[in-house]
Amino acid sequence: MNADFNIELYKLLAGWNPMNFEDVTMGDQEIYDCMDIIHQKYDRDKTVKRIQQIYQFSFDQHLASADINRILNEVDHLNQQCML
Repeated sequence: MNADFNIELYKLLAGWNPMNFEDVTMGDQEIYDCMDIIHQKYDRDKTVKRIQQIYQFSFDQHLASADINRILNEVDHLNQQCML
């Protein structure tokens, strides 16, 4: 993972905006926490659970595993593009 990946990862996660904030920067801390988890390279199930925990703690909202898996698929695709 490189600087280009980090920039694009931030944009991807900000665009995801699972809390539907009008101002997407309201979820910046959660985006950075998710980025940290993604960089840890846990297995997929653990990554999903850790991201769910972030949003549960911050907003008392449970995110569906399917929604998180969808965004993680996009992260995988992004990672492949940035490695080129």
